[in-house]
Amino acid sequence: MFARRVFLLLSAVALVAACGPAAEGSEPDVPNTVPIGELPPVSATVGEASSTVLRTTVPLAPEEQVGALVAGNRVIVIGDSVLASTSRRYSNDMCEALVPLGWQVELDAETGRFVEFGHDVLDQRLSAGWDASVILLGNNYRDDPAEYREQLERMVQRLSPQPVVLLTVSEFTASRADVNQVIFDLAGIYENVLIVDWGVTSAADPSLTGGDGLHLTDGGRIAIAQQVALALGTTPGGEGGCLTTSFDDDSSGTVEGTTTTVKRTNNTPTTKASQPTTTQATEPPTTEEPPPTDPPSTT
Repeated sequence: MFARRVFLLLSAVALVAACGPAAEGSEPDVPNTVPIGELPPVSATVGEASSTVLRTTVPLAPEEQVGALVAGNRVIVIGDSVLASTSRRYSNDMCEALVPLGWQVELDAETGRFVEFGHDVLDQRLSAGWDASVILLGNNYRDDPAEYREQLERMVQRLSPQPVVLLTVSEFTASRADVNQVIFDLAGIYENVLIVDWGVTSAADPSLTGGDGLHLTDGGRIAIAQQVALALGTTPGGEGGCLTTSFDDDSSGTVEGTTTTVKRTNNTPTTKASQPTTTQATEPPTTEEPPPTDPPSTT
């Protein structure tokens, strides 16, 4: 049975952001945590945004990590500009974190995308076959929790019964707490859903995001990739690799914040490193142009 877990690694994030990649062969530090129900609710605040969602930490034992629950090593990662900033065309942090663990990683993320973008990706890529998935969508949000839930829940259903890792969003506006409530609600229904609570992590350490409280700094890119890596763990076998993607349209905006990000020109797929390590990163925030019929996108 896939154990439901809310996954927070605040002290590990601080360590990675401050020190960079871990030494080869070393395990990332995991903070002391307690079982669900033994911590009071945590109000995660960014500016005026706050969450009433119960934010509780539970360590993932190796046997509870996604890699211990699957037979293969293929993972699809879906998102907007926040995850796009960790792609190979920018910092490459996500692949640098996951490939050494044995994952074959396809990162399909574009700027300015709303939740239904996930279905655009799955319509084209679901048939390729995936052992696990990671989703961060909801930074661009129409203030309609019912519509957001319908779209995200259908996505989870399409990807089930394989493990689905959902990342909560940074609560840079009050409405994003509604997004995170939906994510926690779905984790209470679907036992194959694992939450990485990026919302509370980014609220606890403002250095992980730029001035808008959303787009990632260099340290933020390292941290979010490392959190995903710690949730996925090591694969059961096979060679890791950074797969190509056809979802690389960043014409709706940029992944930048207060510093300049340069797209990488070498898109040659990478291959597996010899031992699990952590990663490196590059860049933060800005506001982006939305489709004409949608509210302005923020990522």
